[in-house]
Amino acid sequence: MEEHREDRIQRLKDLLETAQDADVRRLLTGMQPEDIAEMLGEFSAEDKLRIFEFLDIGNAAVVLDDTDPQTRLQILQKADSDKLASVLDEMPVDEAADVIEEVPEKERENILDLMEEKDAEEVEEILSYPEDSAARVMNPEFVSVTENDDVEDAIRHIRSLEVDEEIFYVYVVDRDMRLRGVVPIRKLLTSPKGTLIMDIMEEDIHSVIVDEDREKAALVMKKYDLFSLPVMDNRGCLVGRITVDDIIDVMDEERGEDISRMTGTIVEEQGTETTLKATRNRLPWLVACMLGSIVTGLVIQMYQVTLAEIIALVSFIPVITATGGNSGVQSATVVVREIALGSMNFARVGEEIWRQMKIALGLGFVCSSVLTLLANFWMKNSMVGLVVGLSIFLVVVWSNFVGVLTPLVFQKLRIDPAIASGPFITTLNDIIGVFIYLSVATSFLT
Repeated sequence: MEEHREDRIQRLKDLLETAQDADVRRLLTGMQPEDIAEMLGEFSAEDKLRIFEFLDIGNAAVVLDDTDPQTRLQILQKADSDKLASVLDEMPVDEAADVIEEVPEKERENILDLMEEKDAEEVEEILSYPEDSAARVMNPEFVSVTENDDVEDAIRHIRSLEVDEEIFYVYVVDRDMRLRGVVPIRKLLTSPKGTLIMDIMEEDIHSVIVDEDREKAALVMKKYDLFSLPVMDNRGCLVGRITVDDIIDVMDEERGEDISRMTGTIVEEQGTETTLKATRNRLPWLVACMLGSIVTGLVIQMYQVTLAEIIALVSFIPVITATGGNSGVQSATVVVREIALGSMNFARVGEEIWRQMKIALGLGFVCSSVLTLLANFWMKNSMVGLVVGLSIFLVVVWSNFVGVLTPLVFQKLRIDPAIASGPFITTLNDIIGVFIYLSVATSFLT
């Protein structure tokens, strides 16, 4: 499959180079737009734009939504405004809003003016909500009926609509658009003629409010295995729906955000930001880690007499700091993941701390045994082996405790727990780990 992909990329490059436009169109017509979106990253900025211009409006909409952020930005900056407006009209409103948000501010109004008025208004409304809210990933188009309608009325109504995305549920509302129930499409299509909607609707409704975090919407849909989730405004009126494909995108983005924060980078760094912006956003973490390392150096200086007497201790400082940092990040990652999945709450904090501490004791014992043997063999000094082994045991246990507790404290303070991992915990454990190591050494060897 990979060879076939590489062959198509090379074939397309050859055709673009020799300006065989008809053959380019023919080749693109025979390809799935999702595959084209994936391949675009292999082409120059100029060729990306040429390929985009060759696509019909429907395929161009899929490609623009599915391609990588850098390619999307390159297309948005150079594409013909009229075609871009037509492509955005073709896309579901929530996806169009995501794309338009990436358009430079000075060009955004121009594109919105070229779009159909209804679509432009819906896009602007979605963009008015907070960035990470449920409303930012909802589609304002949905199918609604009243409970006094029968199934034939509902089916006739669905046929009269133009809906951009698949329909999983029909929503039952009152005259004020307040949600009364839902009817799965399957049940609607299999019910006998004349059946009233009120007799088949499900009244146990799961929903989210427009300004709730989109991650909550993802957790609700995952927990109850929903294909679509209704979104309500603050008055309790139905204003849109979130579909399962939108939630998959949300979960991917949230995972990317957590990874970015845990490594001390930024969510926005996707190859589309300026060098200055990327530098400015990474710098605070590096400076914080550098200052933390200076503190580690000051701790080492406090114990220079101990180190001067037994210089062999210096050789194990990198082992102590690296093992402590890695152990802390491992436990923090587990806790951050449980928080993100909604399976961690303060009712079971004690249980989780105890579970992680039991794991830490096992890890510490194994690491201690191995390092004691290595130190005895390497330094030919059983006392050094004892110090190193005991220190690594204490450091691993301490680091796991910090790795569990810190994300939970951050969550309680309403700070993203992912920030607790990576640079923060590594630096903290470096300082405490060296302090533990040299304190044990001083106690035993001086």
